Parts: sequence; C-alpha cells; structure tokens
Amino acid sequence: MIARAFIHINNMASAAAMWISAGLLVYMTCHITLEIILRSFFSTSTFSMDEFVGYAVGAMTFLALADTFRHRKHIRVSILTGYLQGTRAALAVELICIALTFGVTLFLARFIWRTLARDFSRGSVSPTLMEVPLWWMDAVIFVGLALFMVQLVASAIQAITEGVPEDVESDA
Repeated sequence: MIARAFIHINNMASAAAMWISAGLLVYMTCHITLEIILRSFFSTSTFSMDEFVGYAVGAMTFLALADTFRHRKHIRVSILTGYLQGTRAALAVELICIALTFGVTLFLARFIWRTLARDFSRGSVSPTLMEVPLWWMDAVIFVGLALFMVQLVASAIQAITEGVPEDVESDA
C-alpha cells in the first residue's frame, strides 16, 4: 500500500517535471522565433536568447530524466537482459544497474547541492548583460537529479514486486 502510494506520487512528480520540460521547449521556440524576427526586420535583439535558451536546454534535460526512465525511453543497452528476461538473474542485473545509477546520480546531486549553496550564499550571477542568479539553474538541476533518484527507487520497488519490465522497442 505504501509502495503504491510512493510510486503514484513519484509518477505525478515526474510527469509534472516532463510538462515543465515541454513548456520550456515551447518557450525556446518562441524566444528563438522572436530573436529571428527582431534581427531580420528591426536590426535589434533581446540580447538574452543564447543565455536563456541554454538554461532552458539544461533544465529540460534534467527535469525529463525521471519520466524518461519511468517509461523506459532512455538509451539502454539490453543485450544481457534480453537473454535473462523473466529470470531471477534479470532482476539481479536490473537492481545492480539501478543501484549503480543511483550512486552516480547521488554523487552528481551532492556536487550540485554544494554548488547551489555556494552560489546562493555568494549571490553569484551570470557574467552577462542579464545577470541571472546562478543558483536558479543549480536548483533546477538538483530538482531534476532528486526526481531521478526517487524514480530509481520506485523502479527498484516495481522490479522487486512486479518483475523486470520489458524494454520498449524502437519504432525505427
């Protein structure tokens, strides 16, 4: 019961992060279009497109991690697990992969957290005309990594209780 509630809340959080990522994609398209129009017809610029689109790409990347993993749409090498499908060995391999991924992600999240705390305490801003507080981007990356780690735990719980899910086949 608790595991189902945890997984449900996790699914909602990762879906919300994916929707934010989709919104950022729309924002980027609009900002780039505006920049093209301003440069082509009015000989001016927003002077912020490169910076803000870069931030949006980074935010999209990290916010989409959890939902992509949940739907098994990430890049995955499944040569070994293809032969082990439905066995205890498949579960063991899945859990080892999840644990290793969790460890690497925890290391990155810890590093980003320290960077976030430093940038926030110093009031660091980007060295551009816009002077965007750097901790904003650090916070988005940290949230994306935290959601991904929670998704990894949820995936481990699902693998143990429901078995290892099959990999999604490519449409190509």
